[in-house]
Amino acid sequence: MPLSQVTFCVVDLETTGGSPTNDAITEIGAVTYRGGERLGSFQSLVNPLRPIPPSIANLTGIDDRLVASEPPIEQVLPAFLEFSRGCVFVAHNARFDFGFLNASCDALDYPPLPGPPLCTARLARRVVWPDVPNVKLATLANYFRTRATPTHRALDDAEACAEVLHGLLDLGGRLGIVSLGDLELAVRARGRPNFGKIALADHLPHAPGVYLFRSRDDRVLYVGKANDLRARVRSYFYGDARKKIANLLDEVRTIEGIRCRGELEALVVEARLIRTHEPKYNRRGKTWRRGAYLALDQAEAWPRVKVVRAAKPGDGRLYLGPFTSSARARLAKEALEEVAPIRRCTTSMATGTRFAACALADMGRCVAPCDGRTDPERYGELVRWLASSLSTSPGELLEALERRMSALADAERYEEAASVRDRLHALAEGLSRSRFDAWLIGAGHLELSSERDRVLSFDRGSLEAGRAAHPALDDLDGHPLVRPCPRERADELSAVRSWIATHRPRIERCDR
Repeated sequence: MPLSQVTFCVVDLETTGGSPTNDAITEIGAVTYRGGERLGSFQSLVNPLRPIPPSIANLTGIDDRLVASEPPIEQVLPAFLEFSRGCVFVAHNARFDFGFLNASCDALDYPPLPGPPLCTARLARRVVWPDVPNVKLATLANYFRTRATPTHRALDDAEACAEVLHGLLDLGGRLGIVSLGDLELAVRARGRPNFGKIALADHLPHAPGVYLFRSRDDRVLYVGKANDLRARVRSYFYGDARKKIANLLDEVRTIEGIRCRGELEALVVEARLIRTHEPKYNRRGKTWRRGAYLALDQAEAWPRVKVVRAAKPGDGRLYLGPFTSSARARLAKEALEEVAPIRRCTTSMATGTRFAACALADMGRCVAPCDGRTDPERYGELVRWLASSLSTSPGELLEALERRMSALADAERYEEAASVRDRLHALAEGLSRSRFDAWLIGAGHLELSSERDRVLSFDRGSLEAGRAAHPALDDLDGHPLVRPCPRERADELSAVRSWIATHRPRIERCDR
């Protein structure tokens, strides 16, 4: 709602002390304004039905004799509630006034005042600090040269507070505070140092897209996505308490927005920009270099599963991944070795190489080609079974691991069962990622649509400008691992997987 259409009720109270629980109201003063026009005023002394301390009487001029014949709060409160109905509650150090009024409402079985209140002291910290030595009402009244002077009487102070509010709103307009929502967010802001930079977001649209925070020398500091670019970027200036955000706002000089046609396009553009610029303040999206694959080269004399950093399409190897780290890849490797007793040693072996077997052979966990216990034909059958299972029917691998985990748990070997569980999860994660990526990359030209996004087009897994594509895979089986996804594209395809899992889009076209 534009501020010109908001009706403000600016309130001030005088009380017998500072505790809403133990003290009572002695005077209520309030004025209402809309669009800068004064609409009305309310003022009433209140009999607190308890002694007023001399220090309070000296400060406010309200003593026991003055309020002796005045109505108690149960007679004054209904009139005040009617006067302020439908207004936005404003006060200086509003928690104090709001707390006393709500305590009275509670004691008299009235519903609490609608909140939260707007506090002119908090707003002043965003708008005029450090141009003033403090944010006391008298200091701000002097700064804005208000006609009303604070006197520690309720109506005088409410009138002064109202004039201060209008002065703050005039200055706040330069910072982009033009609606009630802007004002409420500004009052809740935790800190002032970078609030003035909120105007950097003024050019951004209320639309989905990607935003880039840039430094003085035009370096990209941070990349993010949003369903509403303007609202999301402005929210950074409303007091995110994280040290990282404070440092980011210290450095930012310009903010760029890239409008996108939907959520998926924003996800993909964000991933690409993070990969390209590697912004200082982004964490997610910069870890692709840690990625790793599992590789099985069936052309070797005695193949084994290896953890490798890079995949080379067309080299004859079967790849699984990329995994998010070498550690995850090693867990998946151990899972495969749990099911298929192929060799694990790193010694290079020709067909006729022989040496003493390790303990794994005696434990039945390796067929031991090293000492001749198996021949190339039988070993080749084992490797072909493993490759086939990985490529077209991984379900039996996962089921074998689940049976192993259950057997260990039944035998109360819980730590070993937990280890198998971790390996199982790592393998399932790698299989899911690999099979989806292979499907998407191998699909050629693909077009997908959902209720929220128009037709999106992919070319070999890459989202084309402004369009998108996807498959609704319910099953891991049946889609061979044709080619590995490059590590640098892992986050992009991960965003597509997440979007598909959430929106379950329709396939409009698929070349293969």
